[in-house]
Amino acid sequence: MQTLFAPTVWLSGRLTFSRKYLLIGVVVLLALIALSQPVLQHADATIRRAELERAGLRAFVIQADTLMVLIEQRHVAIQDATQPPPAAEQQLLAAAQRHPELADAVTRLQTSWDAVRTTDEYSRDPQHRFATRTATINALLSLMQASARLHRLNVDSALDAACDLLTVRLPLVLETLGKQRDVLTLDLVELASYALGAQVVLAEAVPSLKTGVAQLIERRPTAANLQHALTVLLTGIQRQQDTADRALDDRTALADLSTLSRANLAQARLLLDQAVTAADAYLVAHIERLQHTQWSIAAILIGTVIAIAYLFAGIYLSTLRSLKNLSQGTAAFCSGRLDTRITIDTRDELVLVARNFNTVATEFQRLLEVIREQNASRQRELETLVHIRTAELAKSNAQLRAAGQRVQEELMLARSMQAAILPQDFPNEVTWAIHAAMYPARELGGDFYDCFALADGRYGILIADVSGKGVGAAFFMAVSRTVLLDLAINGGPPSEILAHANDLLCERNPMQLFVTACYGIYDPRNGQLLYANAGHHPPLLRQASGSITALDCAQDVALGVMDGLTYTDYTATLALGATLLLYTDGVTEALSPRGQEYGDDRLHAWLKAAVPADGAEALVNALVADVASFVAGAEASDDLTCLVLCRKSGELCVDTPLPLLDNMTVLLEHHLHARLGDIPPLAERVETALAERPDLALAANLCLEELIVNTVQHGLNGESDRLIHVRLSLSDEWLQIIIKDDAPPFDPFTEAPVPNIELGLDERPIGGLGVHLVKSIMDEARAYYDGSGNLIVLLKTLHH
Repeated sequence: MQTLFAPTVWLSGRLTFSRKYLLIGVVVLLALIALSQPVLQHADATIRRAELERAGLRAFVIQADTLMVLIEQRHVAIQDATQPPPAAEQQLLAAAQRHPELADAVTRLQTSWDAVRTTDEYSRDPQHRFATRTATINALLSLMQASARLHRLNVDSALDAACDLLTVRLPLVLETLGKQRDVLTLDLVELASYALGAQVVLAEAVPSLKTGVAQLIERRPTAANLQHALTVLLTGIQRQQDTADRALDDRTALADLSTLSRANLAQARLLLDQAVTAADAYLVAHIERLQHTQWSIAAILIGTVIAIAYLFAGIYLSTLRSLKNLSQGTAAFCSGRLDTRITIDTRDELVLVARNFNTVATEFQRLLEVIREQNASRQRELETLVHIRTAELAKSNAQLRAAGQRVQEELMLARSMQAAILPQDFPNEVTWAIHAAMYPARELGGDFYDCFALADGRYGILIADVSGKGVGAAFFMAVSRTVLLDLAINGGPPSEILAHANDLLCERNPMQLFVTACYGIYDPRNGQLLYANAGHHPPLLRQASGSITALDCAQDVALGVMDGLTYTDYTATLALGATLLLYTDGVTEALSPRGQEYGDDRLHAWLKAAVPADGAEALVNALVADVASFVAGAEASDDLTCLVLCRKSGELCVDTPLPLLDNMTVLLEHHLHARLGDIPPLAERVETALAERPDLALAANLCLEELIVNTVQHGLNGESDRLIHVRLSLSDEWLQIIIKDDAPPFDPFTEAPVPNIELGLDERPIGGLGVHLVKSIMDEARAYYDGSGNLIVLLKTLHH
């Protein structure tokens, strides 16, 4: 027995209760489906056959329409040779050609139609046209019978007589009625034989017509009107036969024969349509009955499945409730409620499990009391040992915290000392300014920068990055800075400074570190920069127009790698308003929380959008803030260092508020076109503004006229549509005059020749005297170019 049920026992042991019941339900469901499948398949096959028969009826209607057209066309063709051949075959052929089984019948019909067209084109013989069209009709009748066989219209025992009526007898009756009329019209020699043949065909068709109509009425009682239509048709056929017999002897009866033939054809077509409708209605009802049978079987299956599911659900819920009691009791016991006992009110095998659990729980509770007594004794011993060990660990932790605090304090002191050796005060001159910053990634950094004045008035700028991080990099940074600063302070070329520093660092580099550096010497007088690079990022130069250029740098090796190396000097010019940026890879390699680098493209975009007029310090702070915003609090991956050198563009333009002197009051703001005729109105406004000081008004007008004429003729080259702005301000001690234009760079105080006033008028060259007059009248006279135009500032001391 065990061997017999071994597979099911094995399977049951690997399934949960729910899956066991589900498996049984699936097996029962599959059995029901297997039993009902033949019935469903038979019904489905019958439905498909009925649908095929309906498709055959639809095709038959198209064929019957074509047959009626051909019969009528034949009658017309034997009377009028000019009538075109029939053109009704396209729809019929298109429908028939979709069925390969009808290929022979379709080919025969197509050949007959082609013969009709050829006959109409080359023959005027009515008998010939009659023969070709009759052949076409016979081909169509053959196609109709082949289509009926294809759609199994002759197989259905319930409609066999009706289908014979539709597909054979009625089409033959239509052809015979039409042919009888056409033969008598042609007056053929074989007239008597044609008439006799028609009588035979029509007589043989009558029983089949009656049988088919009777079958349709039996299958479809609502089609009782078919009997009346058949009676009318048979009566008409009999009358046509009598008229045809008279026409054999009396040709005047042909008119009556034509009328009767047309009426009988219409009545036969009416009977055909009604029979098709009745047959199709029967097939539709038959399909609906079969579908109802399918739905009934499906409903029985679903009901059976629901009943089985309901029964299994009840059994499963009962078993699940017992298992839940066992599970809850076990969980309560395991959670410490040792007095838990399980009670099950069923009569299945789970009651035995509950009894065994209760026995085990009682015995376990007894043993646990013994274990508790033993554990209490051991617990007291362990608590004593833990107390001693905890005191020892607390003492060790306190010592470690103190040591860590000392190390942290020493690191912070080292960081402060490292920051102290870097410049904190930066030059901010009238025409140029420098600012720099260094933010180490750890307590100590390996980057450094410097800027220092040289003896010849030039200024040294330096930025460097030591490999590695932490304490070692910080010490090597201090050594490298000291070496470079000691060498650079003498003012030698940057390439020689880097080469000498490289040799010295190679001698003092036990940790095998190296440092990348870029050292340059800036001349504030002309904006010239002489620089050399030792494996560092090329400096970025931003012009006043916003264009960004990376300065040329050779691929020279970093310092401390190999002694005896040489480096290359390069030169660059900082135009007015230009900005130079030196930086370490802590800027471009800063990582966002998603692991993306800040990158060169982002740095170039930031520098392009920067506002150099804010000053070098503001640019440094803005770059540091932009990098901080990009990393969004992520831990720094490297030290961040940058140095900015700005060559200022001159004084601010008139449109920007200027810093006022003590008690400065603006007396006049005037805009005039670059036309000499606009100077007199300006002079009148100046006299009005300085009405209390006519001496100042005279001096101001003399200087304004000279400088504006100079600007119009030399700066703007006579372009009269350009604007010149004039501001007149007065303080307790000064008269200030500002003239602003949008001309190219033009300084009248340097470009005008210095006049020799000791020469006579004939000997003295033209030019320079007016500018000399302005310098003589005013205490201060300066010209600047701010990137958008020229700015002239005149100051005259007030004498009270």
